Amino acid sequence: MLEAVFKGHLAFIVIAITISIVFGLAVYFASKEKTDRPLHLALWCASIVSVLCLTLWSTGGTQGSGTCVINLNVFEPFGTEQGILNCLMFVPVGFLGVLAARRILPGAASGVIASAVIETTQGAIPAIGRACDTSDFVSNSTGSILGALVAFILVRTAHGRLDPWRPKAWRMAITYVSFAVLVGVVWATSIQPRTVAATESIASADSEQRKAITEVVHQAFGDHYAIGDVKFAPSDGSASGTIMAILPVGYVQVNWPGQDEITASLDMSANGKPSGFPVPGAPSEITSSAQAKDIAIAYAEHHFPWGIPKSDVKVSAVGENAALGWMVSWRRYRNDVLMPMRLDVQIDRTGRVSQLSTRKVPDVLVPAVRIDKQRATQLALKAVPGCGKAEVGELLAVRKGTSWHAVWRILITCEHSSTLTHVNARSGVVEMKEEHPNVAS
Repeated sequence: MLEAVFKGHLAFIVIAITISIVFGLAVYFASKEKTDRPLHLALWCASIVSVLCLTLWSTGGTQGSGTCVINLNVFEPFGTEQGILNCLMFVPVGFLGVLAARRILPGAASGVIASAVIETTQGAIPAIGRACDTSDFVSNSTGSILGALVAFILVRTAHGRLDPWRPKAWRMAITYVSFAVLVGVVWATSIQPRTVAATESIASADSEQRKAITEVVHQAFGDHYAIGDVKFAPSDGSASGTIMAILPVGYVQVNWPGQDEITASLDMSANGKPSGFPVPGAPSEITSSAQAKDIAIAYAEHHFPWGIPKSDVKVSAVGENAALGWMVSWRRYRNDVLMPMRLDVQIDRTGRVSQLSTRKVPDVLVPAVRIDKQRATQLALKAVPGCGKAEVGELLAVRKGTSWHAVWRILITCEHSSTLTHVNARSGVVEMKEEHPNVAS
């Protein structure tokens, strides 16, 4: 998979280029006495090694997780930027393969086989942090075949015929059968296929989206984490949706194209060591909400200063006896109406940021409030007959279309179900937001 995961990894780029060059030179000198095309053969082998380095570079996450997506829509990758890039990446493999072997089959097959190895490895080894997807296999293989066809045409045009390379049939048969058996064993023992009609609902992000999430990650955590796979999930098939970047210890996501809502989760590492974002000057162990508040304020002042002025700050324990730390939240009110902005920073017991949620939205004007809490409760109970319990939340600003309104958020509890309602604080109109059955604890 071709993702923007190499920024900040100059050492890897240098190593990958060095490995490809060294391997190509080794092949060149080893084949000088055995073939009249040592340069083509060396370039062919170097191109294969380079794509292996690029696609099997570990992002530090566990994106593979032992599964592989089988996409039934084989044409889907060619409608995405990522699919086209994957296709172009393998064109040199097929092109150079034909120049080296003077046969179209070995040139095209080399890319197909390399792609099969890549996707199988990505699916079987979660530590690589890449997702196995047949869309990548299709686009990679297509690129190799196209490159082979272009080279075939050029060779035929220049020389009139191909000077065939004829390896012994029994050797080729053993090679292909052994490869097929090996891949089959890996799939049978290490990979769980998951068939989908299409994967465009969660597709690879384009370059503009990758740039946007990179800026978000940098704003929230600087250069502390390397970015792995970047995905985009559209909303109802539209151009808007959510961009998600996989980090070695969690993820960061932002809405698109607005980019005004950020969510981040930094899970504990597999070995139990702290994986949250370290705040400079924070102690390695905290025991009180006051400490958590001070650390969160120091973090917010540096990364999200817009959330602090004129905001109320609240600290609440997360988990029993604050086992997971404390959540420090900033909220802003205007005429007792909760504004849409928010800033939530969770500080774990090691003094690190473990969760983050932000919404950078300017304060809004709402129509004057005419329905008080008591009247709103009566209206909500009337809208849900047969229920006698109402839990009234805050008066908050809610957008409907292009307008903002003040609404009372009221949870109505019945014998077998609960219904969340919004009561317009000016008109008294009641909207049912959610309904779910009550489950005995």
